[in-house]
Amino acid sequence: MAELVGPDTWAIQGETITLPLSLHDARLTAAVFTCPAAGASSVLAPTPLKPLVVGGRAISVLMCIHYGEWPLKAYDEVGVGVFVRGRPPGLHIVDLPVTGAFTREAGRDFWGLPKWVMDADLSFASDRTSVVVRSAEGAEGAEVMRAEFAHGRRFPGVPAALPAWSYLEEGAQAGRLLRGWLPARLSRVRLGRGPFSVRLPSGPGHPMAARMRSLGMLGRPLFTVHAERLSGRLGSFTPVASRA
Repeated sequence: MAELVGPDTWAIQGETITLPLSLHDARLTAAVFTCPAAGASSVLAPTPLKPLVVGGRAISVLMCIHYGEWPLKAYDEVGVGVFVRGRPPGLHIVDLPVTGAFTREAGRDFWGLPKWVMDADLSFASDRTSVVVRSAEGAEGAEVMRAEFAHGRRFPGVPAALPAWSYLEEGAQAGRLLRGWLPARLSRVRLGRGPFSVRLPSGPGHPMAARMRSLGMLGRPLFTVHAERLSGRLGSFTPVASRA
């Protein structure tokens, strides 16, 4: 487990990391969905958070990110999240598999993010992104999900940061509701609603697959976004009251 050794400074696996971290070399593709409010509520049941509901529907996000070298190393990441109520409303990640053990430990202990180690094939082509996630634990190589996103049309860059909420029942942040901001400065963006597909294993499958079903990720997304460059600063998350 990482150890807090000073103001915003952590000791982890023989290294010392001070927040905030600057991100310069990442690429992102994401799809935004709507889903039944009951499905989102069931996914959030282990947390003190409640879904943000608009017109009777909750809003969920599936995202794929490749990180070049930065303080958390180079790795791939797949995120499943749902927007939640709060001040301000923000994104809560319910699954965040990654291809590196260092970033897994950092993500869980620094920010209370639900990172776990996966095997993955993540590919960014000029017109589409594809991903296959396999479990690196238990059933060796068991497929968790696969998806393909077609990129849309060119769109101006978006200079922004995304509000975020996190909550884990284990690790350095166990039982603490945290609030922060995710880097979200997007450059060379493509936005659209082109062909998109998700395939999940039949049967019970992995818990992440079950959460994706509950969050409407087998349907057509509202839109997809692809950014050839994701950048920004990732600072500490702040503990808040037990309910958002």
